[in-house]
Amino acid sequence: MTILALLIAVCWLVAGCGTPTRIVGTSDPPNVILVLADDLDARLLEEHPADYPNLRELAAGGTTFENAFVTDSLCCPSRATILRGQYAHNHRIVGNWWPQGGSRKFRELGREGSTVATWLKDEGYRTALIGKYMNEYHGTRVPPGWDEWYAISGDHLSTRLSENGRVVGYDPERHHLDDVLAEKAIGYVRRAADDDSPFFMWLGTSAPHAPAKPALRHEGAFPNVRLPRPPSFNEEDVSDKPDWVRDNAHLNAKQISPMEDIYRNRLQSMLAVDEMMGRIVDTLKESGELENTYVFFTSDNGWHAGEHRLTTGKWTAYEEDIRVPLIVRGPGVPEGRTLDHLVLNNDLAPTFAKLGEAQAPGFLDGRSLKPLLSDDAPPLEDWRSAFLVEAATELDGTVVPLLSGDQLPEDWRSASRKDWGRPGLEAIRTEEHLYVEYGNGERELYDLREDPYELDNRYGTGDPELLRLLRGRLAALRGCSGAACRAAEDGH
Repeated sequence: MTILALLIAVCWLVAGCGTPTRIVGTSDPPNVILVLADDLDARLLEEHPADYPNLRELAAGGTTFENAFVTDSLCCPSRATILRGQYAHNHRIVGNWWPQGGSRKFRELGREGSTVATWLKDEGYRTALIGKYMNEYHGTRVPPGWDEWYAISGDHLSTRLSENGRVVGYDPERHHLDDVLAEKAIGYVRRAADDDSPFFMWLGTSAPHAPAKPALRHEGAFPNVRLPRPPSFNEEDVSDKPDWVRDNAHLNAKQISPMEDIYRNRLQSMLAVDEMMGRIVDTLKESGELENTYVFFTSDNGWHAGEHRLTTGKWTAYEEDIRVPLIVRGPGVPEGRTLDHLVLNNDLAPTFAKLGEAQAPGFLDGRSLKPLLSDDAPPLEDWRSAFLVEAATELDGTVVPLLSGDQLPEDWRSASRKDWGRPGLEAIRTEEHLYVEYGNGERELYDLREDPYELDNRYGTGDPELLRLLRGRLAALRGCSGAACRAAEDGH
């Protein structure tokens, strides 16, 4: 049990309660709010639960999913998955920038024409997007399906918003960006409460994406915090790892020092997000909408910092990168509960469509989480038992190391591209194992029950029958679509 889950449990025991269910007080279509943090790994909140009281209260008032994952641990592929409920190999957004991904590719492939926003809008929902949308979104164009639009315009350091077709810049010395997004969100909730239509709001925060600049009021927080050093940190023996990890030297003090600073900044920047969550919930209460609103809090991907001798980054199949927080509160959602079911970012679009009784297209790979949001959640054995993890390479050879945290060799400019950087990968994550196949032929196998920090690659010594099973299940997931993905995840 995580620290966050433990605190929730203690909270309810002290109160003399079991795990109550929120009473559904209205038959009106529910509102849905998605708060999507940027690069927030599940561990960050688990290590500091007392410092984020509003997120802790959200968890105490809803259900926390202990095993929530993304299937491609990079911003743009993950956000496309959340918008459309598909694996990356189906929506084909496999990188952050053109031509592998980004806003332009999402548009030119026609993906904007069918997203959770268009499905809910067709059902009579008001829709709003606030904050981060897709990488390389610039300008004033509002994609289909969105009634109100306040998207970050520019790169990840931008403080400009495209506000319903007009770009507005905010002085970072006077306005912290996540505070600006909070004001936009609160204003929207208040306006939506005066309308008879239900609403869907996507709120993509800037935090805790590096450099994770905190609000001025939070710059002194966590003065003595230290970068976590789990057993996988600066891993002692990587002789069993694939080449792209094995050729990394031990991290030195010069490399670790900025990682310490980024870790502190990440913690500080999340304080504004915590305050944002509290203000949104308070506004829902004041408007009378809280008991008819589902609030989802999650992230587009995780983050590693020093594990397996990688510096800071993401876009690997390791647990730090694919596991994310997921907290849900809303009508009928049991309070203070944790669930161990494997749930994915693929599932969010189908869930929102189901909650809003919207007609979803047949291309969905994910499944609705609605059955898990009630007292009679299906048992683990009746839920998915595995999922696919994907991570492509990009044409620009410098991209993968910079994003994955791989250490560039000194002669990388003259060395063959095949000799450095993370290769493309496909992997299967089950309840007990991670099995990875790299594009260069290398393999990894970890027993997560005995080796949760993924230190001992057992591919060369693993049970042949287990390997045969995992290879077969990965083959069934590779290139799957629609119902075939769900069947393969279930082992059928």
